[in-house]
Amino acid sequence: MNVPDGMRPGPWRRRFLRLVILLVLLGVVWWLGLKLAPPPDPYAVRPAGVRILDREGRLVRGFLSPDEKRRWRLGLAEISPELITAVLHHEDRGFRRHPGVDAGAVARAAWSNLRAGRVVSGASTITMQLARLTEPRPRTLGAKLHQMVRALQYESLYSKDQILEMYLNLAPYGGNVEGVGPAARVFFGKPAAELSWGEACQLAVLPQSPLAHDPVRRPAAARQARDALADRLLAAGIIAAETHREIHSSPLPTERRPAPFAAPHFSRWARNRHPGQDNLRTTLDLTRQEQARRILADHARRIRPLGVEQAAAVVLDALTGEIRCMVGSGGFRDTEHQGQVNGATAPRSPGSTLKPLVYALAFDRGLTTPDQFIEDVPRFFADYSPRNYSGRFSGAVRCGDALQRSLNVPAVTLAADLEKTQGGGLHRFLQDARIASVNRPAGHYGLTLVLGGGEVDLLHLASLYGLLARHGRWLPVRDLVEADADTSGRRLLGEGACWLTLREMQGVRRPEPERVWQNRADRLAVAWKTGTSFGYRDAWSVGVVGDYVVAVWVGNFGGAGSPHLKGAELAAPLLFALIEGLGLPGEGAWQRRPDGVLKRELCALSGLPPGRHCPGRTEGFFLPGVSPAGACGIHRAIQVDAASGLVVCSRCRGDAELEERVVEWWPPEVASYLAAGRLSGEVVPAHNPACPVFGQGQAPVIASPRDGREYILRRGVPRQDQALALKVDVGPETHQVWWFVDGVLVAKGDPAAPTFVVPPAGNPRITVVDEAGRSHTVRIRVRDETGDVKGRT
Repeated sequence: MNVPDGMRPGPWRRRFLRLVILLVLLGVVWWLGLKLAPPPDPYAVRPAGVRILDREGRLVRGFLSPDEKRRWRLGLAEISPELITAVLHHEDRGFRRHPGVDAGAVARAAWSNLRAGRVVSGASTITMQLARLTEPRPRTLGAKLHQMVRALQYESLYSKDQILEMYLNLAPYGGNVEGVGPAARVFFGKPAAELSWGEACQLAVLPQSPLAHDPVRRPAAARQARDALADRLLAAGIIAAETHREIHSSPLPTERRPAPFAAPHFSRWARNRHPGQDNLRTTLDLTRQEQARRILADHARRIRPLGVEQAAAVVLDALTGEIRCMVGSGGFRDTEHQGQVNGATAPRSPGSTLKPLVYALAFDRGLTTPDQFIEDVPRFFADYSPRNYSGRFSGAVRCGDALQRSLNVPAVTLAADLEKTQGGGLHRFLQDARIASVNRPAGHYGLTLVLGGGEVDLLHLASLYGLLARHGRWLPVRDLVEADADTSGRRLLGEGACWLTLREMQGVRRPEPERVWQNRADRLAVAWKTGTSFGYRDAWSVGVVGDYVVAVWVGNFGGAGSPHLKGAELAAPLLFALIEGLGLPGEGAWQRRPDGVLKRELCALSGLPPGRHCPGRTEGFFLPGVSPAGACGIHRAIQVDAASGLVVCSRCRGDAELEERVVEWWPPEVASYLAAGRLSGEVVPAHNPACPVFGQGQAPVIASPRDGREYILRRGVPRQDQALALKVDVGPETHQVWWFVDGVLVAKGDPAAPTFVVPPAGNPRITVVDEAGRSHTVRIRVRDETGDVKGRT
């Protein structure tokens, strides 16, 4: 078919069409090249070491890269504008205009090289240098062409700022120093953002010749190169004459400076916690971290003559859970005493430091109040019989005082009572608070958990006290600054229970006055507690002051004990030294009483609402609708036969001359302790034995075990599986009984409920007492063949 001449495309149209087709083909080829042979990611080829920054952006520590280089990844905002300007003017003045290859510079370089008969100019742009740094090759024409292709590819994949940032972070500065961040630290001891014009020019000329222009080793050549760049900047009108003079007069660095090495334990822990991240903006307060390090190092030196080598400390922001300080040992470089071990994250027995949580739970569940009395007498819980540290018992003690005095028996009693509540006990609470080291079933720990039978590390122990300071809201420990961090938390305890607990903890007796803290710390409101692990292996002290939690541990990383390793003796002085030395504020949100905590009148003895016979009255705080509301039953009016001194009632008083007395009618576990003469106090007289209601025949009778029977604890059978069944026969008026073994309470409750106890070896005396004070006792013989010498402490 013939096309009319007028419809045929003209020559210019054919040329334009061919050009379009050529451009499309080139675009396709270029696209295929990017897909099939893309340039390597510079940061993947030359990965950065991890930078640890504090909450204000100050460098805490910079780790080496995987290939042992001092190479960090900085953003352009972290680099001084003077340095960026100096580098661009020195390396690539057309950087913002060319597409990765500067054609004019290539032509000029080719002409210069041709005239000189040798290579005197490379015409490398910053993008081409980035390609060479990413894929180093021998300096040949082929390598130069390869750099050009890669430069064009980089320019199509990244923005100019991204390319400039990568170059500045990868440029060589001599030795294992790469990038302007480490270079600024090594030569000038400052961040790259704070470089002066003189320092910027000095670093700008280094990458082209890191050895020849090294200002420490070759100061004359380095000064000449720097000043020549300053001359060109002046000639180009970039800097003023005054700035030019300042550059020329700037001193050269005389030595390479070490990189910052603050908070080494924290830095390593944070790096391992966030793998794959180059820059970690942490919550650390670098200033206070250094203060804490010095205080702790001094304390560690002073206690070493006592056979105690190490200490650790943690400071948390109580409101957010953020870590402000973490000192893992008395000295990271102290290899003689295992200084690189991080004592802040090592799980160890916390001693009595978990007791406040048990009291808070008990207040929150309505089991007791700070002013209510609790029994402090010897007693068994199955085959476990706790003892107080002093070896003495108080009979009955105010709950708040029991917490302040760190009495073991009341704490274990409350822990046992909590296990019977719907919310569970301490084990359940610690799991809800995500204490990972408490990772075995509750039965593995038993009731010893409250006395240090499990393991908790210092960091998470501090977080538990932070929960109290936040009035019961759980938050995870935070080590990174998060702009949108959720600080509302998850409620695990009521506000009122936490406030009551912390209020009592303020009454813990402080260590003997020391000059290091007495001028200020003794005037602060500090809610604190100490702890000592079994065998005197660990000493702890944790305090809430202002909106901070300070926690310290003292001990030996190898686990060796020392008679001096007591919380009050070695840990408490360090706690108050830190509170004083860090200048922590004394006013905190936890001190404000919640609306749900009210005051009421109480019996001064029992801590319960007073009955009509209570002689002494006081006031105390309680949780309406939660705290026990029943009136005091300790003070009772009785009628006594004046002649016999026996208690009589309407059924047995006859014509006797009567006296009315108000007596303290204690529960059997306390009354038996009083009757045995172990405590001072009036013993309630016995009831008239001739009484038809409370007379003989109504007392409880032990049905099992039988008097005089022999029992054998056999080897190879768990002790708990060899418990004796305690059974009692009672009259219809008896609703509760108390069981004692050798005067120690082992159980109480419904007489019809099964009760089991593992008896001690020898000839134990088993006694049952009812609510009327009537009792029955049997003796048995127990032979222990288990070989188990576990102490009951």
